[in-house]
Amino acid sequence: MLLTLLSLSCERTSSQAPQLARLIREARLKDAVTMGRQRFERMAGRDDTCAEEGALLGRAMLLVGMAEGASEVFHQQLKAYDQVSRGMVRWHSALDQAWLFQHLNRASRAVECWNIVAKDSDAPIELRIEGLCGAAVSLQALGQHAHAVAAAEHALSLCDESSAAHLRDGAEAIRLEVQARLRLLDCEDLSDHAFAQRTVDALRDAPSREKLAEMASTLLSHAGISPLLVARVSFIRGGLLGDRQSARLEAVSAFIRWLREHELGGVDATSRIEACLAMLSAQALGIAREMIQPLAGSEREIDANPHAMDIQYCLSKIHHSDGRFGDSMKQYKRHVAQAMRVVHSTVMSRIDMPVAGLTTPSQDTTGLRLPPRYRAAYRYIIEHLHDNELSVREVAGRLGVTERALQLAFRNHLGVTPAELIRGERMKRIRSELDEVSDTGGRARVLDVASRWGISNRSTLANALKRAQPMSEQVSIA
Repeated sequence: MLLTLLSLSCERTSSQAPQLARLIREARLKDAVTMGRQRFERMAGRDDTCAEEGALLGRAMLLVGMAEGASEVFHQQLKAYDQVSRGMVRWHSALDQAWLFQHLNRASRAVECWNIVAKDSDAPIELRIEGLCGAAVSLQALGQHAHAVAAAEHALSLCDESSAAHLRDGAEAIRLEVQARLRLLDCEDLSDHAFAQRTVDALRDAPSREKLAEMASTLLSHAGISPLLVARVSFIRGGLLGDRQSARLEAVSAFIRWLREHELGGVDATSRIEACLAMLSAQALGIAREMIQPLAGSEREIDANPHAMDIQYCLSKIHHSDGRFGDSMKQYKRHVAQAMRVVHSTVMSRIDMPVAGLTTPSQDTTGLRLPPRYRAAYRYIIEHLHDNELSVREVAGRLGVTERALQLAFRNHLGVTPAELIRGERMKRIRSELDEVSDTGGRARVLDVASRWGISNRSTLANALKRAQPMSEQVSIA
């Protein structure tokens, strides 16, 4: 799905980064990365640096498999954003990090970042559309199918604004992908997938497979649709929605070949999993085996793969078809265990859905220890930790109480002052994000992560770190 999302980003930035956008639209991502890196290095530090060009470069680098380089580009982008406005830093850095998290298949963290933009009515409408489309992609990866559809529909509705009409093809393609994957999991041969049962509500008013295939054909007929989007939508129409095994096989083989020809190693794993599921649904077990084999290493290697849940599911189906029932059950149990971890991470992350009225249950009961009138203050603090202007005075003003009354209520019932709560919760999230990046083999600068949680000053961060841990465990912010 990141291919479709890249196409949308490309259309959004085409006027600010025309050369780079043109190469990406033509599916010449390797050329785009080469040119983009040269320009990026040449323009680094200059006041006329194009913020949109750097962001687009980072996204393209993720898709060609240069995740570490993309992370470095996103870090350097903070300076370019800061030259524009404070809002630009917040919105664009959130989108950059959402892209990085989704590429690593850390979907719950990605949703949190997408929502910083998607839910902010002050953000430019084009950025909100990308945030909503990205949230749809990440929510589906979490098995939140109904919410994914709602986010995609909301994004499409925003494209009715004249300033965002050029993003309609991309938004339509995202909605098509979400609904096509729903239909894929709804087939009888994949009904034992851990997330298959969660499609029921989302499918209640969803278009049929035939209708979706017709929608894909209509989208492909649009004038000016980019070759990048043509390749992806053609795969969806034939590989996920095709009504004959031969049609699916042809579309799957063509798409995998296209990815290899264009050297898009960054989406190889997700594309192989999609292709394998499509072949399993068509009972083309030989091709399904061929698709998943490059991802089928040792148990330890599979468990360490960000896409372990789906790899294990595919292997369980293939082992079963080979009569290896013990191996099949072993992989299936691991698949279910991974799915439960995904569900748990979704709940523990307290994800707010990007569309009003949609929420995921929260296990955070700390605020319930406060008197009823002060619980709103706790919720407001937790929801605005990313705002570096969050203050006790602001919270008290919104609640209509004095700062002293707020201080006393929090200290008496939670054992901490509001300021201590803000500092402690921010540090928890900073540590969690750093640990998550470290677990995937990536790198992140502490100050960059902290800036996304409302701490943008080096000395403020250093003081918070000192309060939060013993001297022997202190983290360098260099």
